Amino acid sequence: MADTLIVPFAGQGSGTAGLTWGQQAIWRIFEAMGMPVWLTGITKVPEGNTVEDIADRMAYQMSRHHSLRTRLIVTDDAPVRQVVSESGELGLNIVDVDGDDDPCQVAKAIEENWREHDVGYDFANDWPVRVTIVRHRGTPVYQVRALSHIVTDGFGVSALRGDLAARDPVTGEAPGPVTAMQPLEEAQWQASEAGRRCSHKAEQYWKRLLRTVPARRFPEPADKPQARFCRIYFDSRAAHFALQAIASRAKVNTSPVLLAAFAVGMARATSINPLMPRMYVSNRFRPRLANVVSPIAQTCPCVIDVAGITFDEAIKRTYYASLSAYKHAYFEPVKIRELLAAVSAERGEQVDVNLVYNDIRGATPRETPDSPPPPQDIAAALPLTTLTVEERPELEDFCNFTFQDSDPVTYHGAPHTVNAVVLVDAHYLPRSQAESCLREVEALLVRAAFDADVPTGV
Repeated sequence: MADTLIVPFAGQGSGTAGLTWGQQAIWRIFEAMGMPVWLTGITKVPEGNTVEDIADRMAYQMSRHHSLRTRLIVTDDAPVRQVVSESGELGLNIVDVDGDDDPCQVAKAIEENWREHDVGYDFANDWPVRVTIVRHRGTPVYQVRALSHIVTDGFGVSALRGDLAARDPVTGEAPGPVTAMQPLEEAQWQASEAGRRCSHKAEQYWKRLLRTVPARRFPEPADKPQARFCRIYFDSRAAHFALQAIASRAKVNTSPVLLAAFAVGMARATSINPLMPRMYVSNRFRPRLANVVSPIAQTCPCVIDVAGITFDEAIKRTYYASLSAYKHAYFEPVKIRELLAAVSAERGEQVDVNLVYNDIRGATPRETPDSPPPPQDIAAALPLTTLTVEERPELEDFCNFTFQDSDPVTYHGAPHTVNAVVLVDAHYLPRSQAESCLREVEALLVRAAFDADVPTGV
């Protein structure tokens, strides 16, 4: 049985603007997939909370963040524009589960339906927020939420959680006004002279790389199987422990260590070096963007050469290469597409930027740990590693390596792992090489955990 509670909301700020650069990148993904992308999640409802408590929190968040009050104007003859409204009503769906049925499984089914299927999204009239409460025998037990990717990204979701957590639990008052840049203001800045200068610097960086790197990332596979697309799921607690040990020794956070291990793993699996992954960059180190809800992540290539050196030296090289990508990942997307087309025409062949690396670990600690895990913990965790392959009928990406938090749909806590989801087009990169890359990443991290002189073997 299902019901709907209407939740009214109102907040300051409204207007119309073009899409921000981050939103433009997401809209291209929508177009490529032929359907919108939803960022979904399931949380346990705190004991004692009522449906009205959840509705109050939703109204509070809708009132504070323009992104959640954004709808789109989509026409065939003009760029997409966004419209922020001051007020409105949101439908909070309630699903009742009775008897011995498992409410957790009901919540998972709702989330999977939103995430995997085109469930209908009227850009002009629907709010970019969907919430369903699953009640078991009359008590709210799970909240399922979906946010349109056009209004937020993974770190934006974390910013939403942080802002809600800062609300006074007794009075319900906000800690203060939202100081992060809202999407209409961001779009205005990007169209300014300062915004154009920022984009131009990024364009010059891209141009230098695109003109000098080999046009292809990998040789064309000799075997092109009919079962072309797949997702590879990899999960290693041993690699996570080793990552912490290496970061502690090298006195860096785990991000460049993991990226360096990926570069070495791919070089060993494919015999291709240097590697040029197109990295996702959060852009949240920029002024007033740290806690924005809007999607601001963009991609930027970097070149990583790991031949003939130790892994610790590879970490240093990767660190500086990635800094260059971070600096130049905030730009007007259409300018980069035009540049890619122009350089490809100039070189007489298409320059390939389809190897994508995305480190979206949010809850997994990236900071250098105070005390690294002992060797016996790494050894004990090795048998727990899993690698599974799921056939996919449709094109999702040429080759996208995403490292994320472990067990994202686990409700009772889970140990941290190196958890990867890899989207592979076997006509671009043989899946055997993608699998080998993941195995090499784990093996290298484990070998280098307590040995600063381990060579890359490239």
